[in-house]
Amino acid sequence: MHPMPAMRLIFIVLILSNLLAFASTRGWLGAAVPDGEPERLTNQLNPGRIILHPQQPASDRAQARAAEAEPTAPAPAIPPFTAPATELPLTANSAAHQPDVASVAVETPVEPLACAAYRGLAGSQADALTAQAQAVAGLQVERTTTSAPSAWWVRIPPEGGRDGADRKVTELRALGIRDYFIVHEAGPNQFAVSLGLFKTEAKAQQHLAFLRTKRVRGAGVTPRHAPVYRIEIRGPSAALATFDKSRGAAQAGAAKTGCNP
Repeated sequence: MHPMPAMRLIFIVLILSNLLAFASTRGWLGAAVPDGEPERLTNQLNPGRIILHPQQPASDRAQARAAEAEPTAPAPAIPPFTAPATELPLTANSAAHQPDVASVAVETPVEPLACAAYRGLAGSQADALTAQAQAVAGLQVERTTTSAPSAWWVRIPPEGGRDGADRKVTELRALGIRDYFIVHEAGPNQFAVSLGLFKTEAKAQQHLAFLRTKRVRGAGVTPRHAPVYRIEIRGPSAALATFDKSRGAAQAGAAKTGCNP
């Protein structure tokens, strides 16, 4: 045989054998050859659940195998947890966070108080005004008494008793004065000679000047004092407003001012 055809045949056989080897590694001719460790891990079932434990001593492994061989009793059922029905005691911190019932409750608005004062009242006026105020619920009445000039008196003071008053009257008649009288009531003004009683001091001074032109001696002006009453009425503003509109307050005839409620 010629050498060239033999070499060609050998070369073709080598190529075919390589192609068969390559096809078998790729699984083209049947079962595929495993790709190694990565493919083995991929084919495992649930590889994430595999837990690796540290190596135990021989004695521990024997005890573990004995425990696995023995039958295990079923674990007792654990009842579900329920909170205790009793209340826990309050501590200082918990009590501090408890709401104050008094602060939570709605407060009733308080009506403001007011005060009115009536001054310069006579006794009868003060009595009537007090009765009117006490008839209104919620009002309180405070009554005070002072002394104020009620008139101005032109007089000759008592001197020498009844005889001295008679001598003064004789002098007045001689000067042409006929408007006079002698005070007989007991007291510090007994046997004084009265020459006139006036509502204002100016009128009294004017009459005294006239008597002096007549050369009357020893006469002068003195105030006549009388008790004067002041009424202060306090209470809720609505009740006081009702009283102010009443007929008794309107007819009191006194000066009204404010006061401290």
